[in-house]
Amino acid sequence: MEKLFVIFNTACIGDMLVTNTLVRNLKEYYPSSKIVFVCDTPYIDVAKYQDGVDEVIAFDKHRDKTLGGILKFVKNFPYKKPYASFVTYANERNLLISRLIGAKHIISHNKSFIWHTKEPFKLKDYIHMKDKWGGMIEALTGEHKNLPIKYYPPKTDTAVVNMVKGLKNPVVLCTTSNFYKKDMRVNDCAELIGLMHDEGLTPVLTGAGKTAEKFSADLRKTGCFDFIDLVGCTSFPELANILKICGKCVTVDTGTLHFANALSVPVVGIFYAGCDEMWASDETLYPAKTLVGENVTPNDIMKTYKELMSETYSVL
Repeated sequence: MEKLFVIFNTACIGDMLVTNTLVRNLKEYYPSSKIVFVCDTPYIDVAKYQDGVDEVIAFDKHRDKTLGGILKFVKNFPYKKPYASFVTYANERNLLISRLIGAKHIISHNKSFIWHTKEPFKLKDYIHMKDKWGGMIEALTGEHKNLPIKYYPPKTDTAVVNMVKGLKNPVVLCTTSNFYKKDMRVNDCAELIGLMHDEGLTPVLTGAGKTAEKFSADLRKTGCFDFIDLVGCTSFPELANILKICGKCVTVDTGTLHFANALSVPVVGIFYAGCDEMWASDETLYPAKTLVGENVTPNDIMKTYKELMSETYSVL
């Protein structure tokens, strides 16, 4: 019998991609189910092309954050009484919505302070976030599978994607995040770009927002111009296509890391501010290596990159 599942993740890019472990588990245990993913409006394409997602419904958490907005969303929500609702981070608003749409089971990996879940169970103390969220299915199945995340973007032939196709040995380089302590230092990036050029690589700088734009400008102020600047130039499907074209990535702890994992692109993930135990790539599932600590140097990054690529191609 087809069952309807609703997944709420109204956080940012990496959070949403990691949730795909739960999506894929639901399809494994309930192959004929329908999975509806509720996300914040800017990230529709991050949810839309995940393996196993059947439909995406956007909740504008900035515009509709009032009680009136929540009630309007519930009224217009096309699916009432789903078999189960999964709420990441025990978000109170999303737990309330789950109750108002009449979900039979409401499941979250954290304890809510107001709108308690309907499932009186205790999940295992998983370390990785993908396991915390994937493990929510255990309320229904008693187990979950350690499945990699998967993202299948449509092929795009936009100008920015086609430009990358013509580059010699390109590598995606992402240096900024939503928290400054996780970002690469500008001088370190300039040195890393020099090391990449010595190895015949063409760095392709990606990112979005004011922090990434400032980083790009500051990089030029150091006298570093030997990179392709795509900051603010790509949609999510375009970024995914560029990652696939480049086939290799060096990134700080941000959504680009999880895009690389979801596309099986070899990636060096740099965790300057820790949190690697929760968000780092599972190296048993993905071609990836992780560097941790505020004192990670450009030479450390380049050495790890060469080790990763050597191992990746030896397997191929």
